[in-house]
Amino acid sequence: MVLRRLFPLLLICALLAASLPALGEGQPGTADFYDGAVFVGDSILQQLGRYALICQSEGRPLLGEARFLTAASYTIYLGSRQNAYPDEVALKYRGIPVSLHEGLKTMEASRAFVLLGLNDNAGTQLEKEMGFYSRLIQRAMDSNPGLDLIILSMTPVVKTAQTEGLNQANLDRFNLRLQSLCGELGVAFLDVAAALKDEEGFLNRDYSSDKYVHLNPLGLEVLAGAVNDYARERMGAKGGSL
Repeated sequence: MVLRRLFPLLLICALLAASLPALGEGQPGTADFYDGAVFVGDSILQQLGRYALICQSEGRPLLGEARFLTAASYTIYLGSRQNAYPDEVALKYRGIPVSLHEGLKTMEASRAFVLLGLNDNAGTQLEKEMGFYSRLIQRAMDSNPGLDLIILSMTPVVKTAQTEGLNQANLDRFNLRLQSLCGELGVAFLDVAAALKDEEGFLNRDYSSDKYVHLNPLGLEVLAGAVNDYARERMGAKGGSL
């Protein structure tokens, strides 16, 4: 009975392993793009950071030497604030609470990827959300001159798990407004949602760990793949340089 129960799990793992790059292969041509890079976000990027460590230990760097500055339940509002406080949800660097812009400065980030919105029920209060995101971007840039800031779109939700506050229609509106805001402020916007969607425009259930919004290893590979595609495009446009 135990073997019978384990067989489906072993089969899934084998199929996933077969679909991924061989150990040591990693993501060719993109590793240098992540030198000095920091990924900032909530539990979505927290998952990605943990998975990247696993891949690194297996000799298959997922996102080069990128570092992660994340906190579960972190919001756009918290990311926009001047200071962080120990009694609130906060990003932490070496155990010390830091604001988003302070964390990037302390880590001497030259490039930053930011993904936030899940814990704000993105799209329910667009004007307020854009106001917070604008402040977040401006403080990050002011505190880190020369920072290459890339804002990631909010990832999708599984169709059957939508709620009044968190649903795909709101997320799509949020992403459109966020892309426009990034254009106005002169920072890069990267759509990672499209690669994760099914044919109906929702999070592909095959990519979800909770059949809601969080990602399983296959979904994390797809998310990292979208970022790596962007890295290759950027490096190709500059003749392979950063």
